[in-house]
Amino acid sequence: MTLSARRTTYETDVDIRIDLHGKGEAEVSTGVELLDDILRILAASASFDIRIKARGDATGDHHLVEDVGITLGRCLSAVKSGTGSAIVPYVDCTALAAVSFGSPGFKSNLNLSSKNIGGMALENLVHFMRSMAYSGSFTLHVITDGGDDREKIVSSMRALGVALRNAIRDSGFESSASNLL
Repeated sequence: MTLSARRTTYETDVDIRIDLHGKGEAEVSTGVELLDDILRILAASASFDIRIKARGDATGDHHLVEDVGITLGRCLSAVKSGTGSAIVPYVDCTALAAVSFGSPGFKSNLNLSSKNIGGMALENLVHFMRSMAYSGSFTLHVITDGGDDREKIVSSMRALGVALRNAIRDSGFESSASNLL
């Protein structure tokens, strides 16, 4: 099942294609190192094949991170129901992610202490997840415990990927193709 969406604003241009029945392969180019890492981890953990090309203007990473989340959510909005969760450890951190399609909502407790990693303001990680959940019409809860900021990010993205995969399996979502605007 291939889903695609594009978002063009004054600040950004984002093009995303996802194969929900992939192998976890990712071709990602956003110009923001941490965002690229996050998207690759998410794809691998969800077993989605994902192609993301995104560019932003010189105003910083906020609009780009937000618009990638919105566009990714639009792709996932084709899934109308299904619930999944995962608890994933990574080094000294454990993350829990829970997803329920059909009603938008978001709650997180990441306890990040750094301001910026890999060219991305860490406050935008939460913004990315919230934007994706609301645009995708799903409830998302993410909680981390222990570890440093990098471990929290990796663990939470792995948990989110597995939770999405489990929710999509639970939904019985099967179709040959879809294009979303």
